[in-house]
Amino acid sequence: MTTGQIVAIVILVVLVVAAVAAVLLFRRRSTAQRQISATRYREEAASRAASADRLAAEAEERAERARREQEQAEELAEMARRDRALAEKRTAQADKLDPEGPRPEEHPAVTDSSDAEAREHRTR
Repeated sequence: MTTGQIVAIVILVVLVVAAVAAVLLFRRRSTAQRQISATRYREEAASRAASADRLAAEAEERAERARREQEQAEELAEMARRDRALAEKRTAQADKLDPEGPRPEEHPAVTDSSDAEAREHRTR
């Protein structure tokens, strides 16, 4: 073998060793990077799971509040129906007792407490 061939073989061996070392080093860094990424993803997943739990709890709380408000609205509607029926009954009784008597307004609307106070003040 000539000197040129020996130098070429040595250079080839050095290049192969350098390539193998680079691949091993890249894999080691790649594994470390994957572990770092996996840790970051796990932390993000835990944070999102906690956020989802909080949102689910808030949604359940709002749904319960809406159910309670619906029940209250139904109770108020029932009270209004009973009051209306009683008012009609009392009007019928009053008509039997005094058919020619004065008639109150059909359904006076009270918009807020200041209107009620003003009417009360005027009737004194």
